[in-house]
Amino acid sequence: MAIANESRQEAHNMEEHHGSGRYWIIWAALLVLTLVTVFTGKMHMPSFGLALALVIATTKGTLVTLYFMHLIDHKGANRIVFCVSILFVMLMLAVPLIDLGTRFRFSNPPGSQYSDLQPPDIGANVKEGRYGGGVRHHGSEEKSESHGGH
Repeated sequence: MAIANESRQEAHNMEEHHGSGRYWIIWAALLVLTLVTVFTGKMHMPSFGLALALVIATTKGTLVTLYFMHLIDHKGANRIVFCVSILFVMLMLAVPLIDLGTRFRFSNPPGSQYSDLQPPDIGANVKEGRYGGGVRHHGSEEKSESHGGH
C-alpha cells in the first residue's frame, strides 16, 4: 500500500509543471558561480582557496541535482539518498585533509606548504662544484671521455 501511495504522489508531482523562469534563475546562478570560480582560480589564495573551490562546486552540483534533475519535487527516499551521499563526499574530503594537517612533521615533503623544512638543493651550481645533487670528481670526466671512443 505504501508503494502505491508513493507512486501516486510521484505521478502527482510529475503532473505539476513549473514555468521556465525557475530554470533561467538557476542557470543564471550557475553562470555566476562559474564566473566566481574562474576569477578566484586566477587569484593566489593559499589558505582558503581549496575550501572556496569545494564550496562553490558543491553548491553548483546541489543546484543541478535539485532543479535540473527534479530532486526538489521528490520526497522521501530520494532526499535521504541525496543527503547521505553529500555526507559521504564531505567525509571523503575531510578525512584526508585532517590526516594531512595532523601528520608528523617529517612526513611532509620538504618545501611543501605543509612543511617548515627547506627543500633540498637539487639544481646544479658549477661555481661550488656541485652538479645536480652530488659532487663530481674531476677524474670521472676524464675516464668517461677516454673510454667513449672505444
